[in-house]
Amino acid sequence: MNDRRQVPRYVAELSAQVSQPLGTPPFRVTLVNLSISGCSLEGAGALQAKQECEIAFEWEDQEFRAEAAVTWKSTKGEAGLKFLFVSLAHQELLKKVCANLRLQPLIPLPEE
Repeated sequence: MNDRRQVPRYVAELSAQVSQPLGTPPFRVTLVNLSISGCSLEGAGALQAKQECEIAFEWEDQEFRAEAAVTWKSTKGEAGLKFLFVSLAHQELLKKVCANLRLQPLIPLPEE
C-alpha cells in the first residue's frame, strides 16, 4: 500500500471561501477534509494546479484564514490545498477544529 499521508486528516464538511490573487472575487467551496497541513475542497473549479490562494472558514464564531497553494485538481472541481502560511493564532484554532472533527480512515491509494 502506498500512503502519502504524513498527518491525520479529518472529515470536515465545512463551508469555506477561497480568494485568488489578481482581484478576482472570492468564491464558496466545501471543505471535504482538513488537516494541520492542508485540506481538500469541492467546488474549486476556478482554481488551477500550483496556484496560490487564501482559504477562510468560520468555526464557533472564529475565523480561520491561511495562505495556501493548490497541490492537485480533478476534472470534477475537487482540489487539494497545502497551507503555506498560518499565523500562530490560526494554528491554534486549526488544532481546535481538527480535535473536534471525526478522523478520516486511511484507505489504500491506487498503484501508480
